[in-house]
Amino acid sequence: MGMFTQTQKSAAESVYGEIKKHLKPKDGKIHVVMINSFGKWLNEFFGCEDKYTNQIDTILMSMQGDGYEIVDIKFNSLKDQGVFGHMEGYHTLIMYK
Repeated sequence: MGMFTQTQKSAAESVYGEIKKHLKPKDGKIHVVMINSFGKWLNEFFGCEDKYTNQIDTILMSMQGDGYEIVDIKFNSLKDQGVFGHMEGYHTLIMYK
């Protein structure tokens, strides 16, 4: 695992600590959690968006490790985000039980 990948994973684990506070008890009902994030800075090439992939995957794995069932994932992307307007922003809606 590369240095950047480990940094991305560590950031996601830290964010999961905050997300976990908002997860509903396991009651068999479908609930949602919305995550706001950014892609890589100046991501202008064809390939895997590894930052977003690693961070969202870490959160999904953590939720499943805590016994939540992922029902669906939806997202949208927003261009020209961030302080300098050069980043891709993402809203990821995770539906879970």
